[in-house]
Amino acid sequence: MILEPETCTVSCVVTENMLEKTLGCGETETYAVGMMVSLMEQAARQLAGRYLPEGVTTVGVMMNVTRVAPAVGGSEVQATATLLERGEGNFYFEIIASDAGGTIGEATHHRVAVSLDVFQEKAKKRGRW
Repeated sequence: MILEPETCTVSCVVTENMLEKTLGCGETETYAVGMMVSLMEQAARQLAGRYLPEGVTTVGVMMNVTRVAPAVGGSEVQATATLLERGEGNFYFEIIASDAGGTIGEATHHRVAVSLDVFQEKAKKRGRW
């Protein structure tokens, strides 16, 4: 029996504070790539979370992203993560971001499972809290 790949989709409406011009990362009034990456990571994190015990989370360690088309303020965008492979605390995804006009971005993404408490302690040692 062939099983369908497991997916998770998250969405948001593009607001002014998500635009390149507002964030200072570009001059256009379009959805910033950094915001698209954040939405993509949300989808992947939620999907990976289905396999994790309490107290364990995942952190992104690699993402290869391509912007395919712009999205504008007021549009609803979504990111759908597809789990390609998992094992030994590693999760590999393909992620597609889209709006009503079609695909706006594509990515491959690698996340690693970590103890939330241990990771937070390491982070605290690196800076002020």
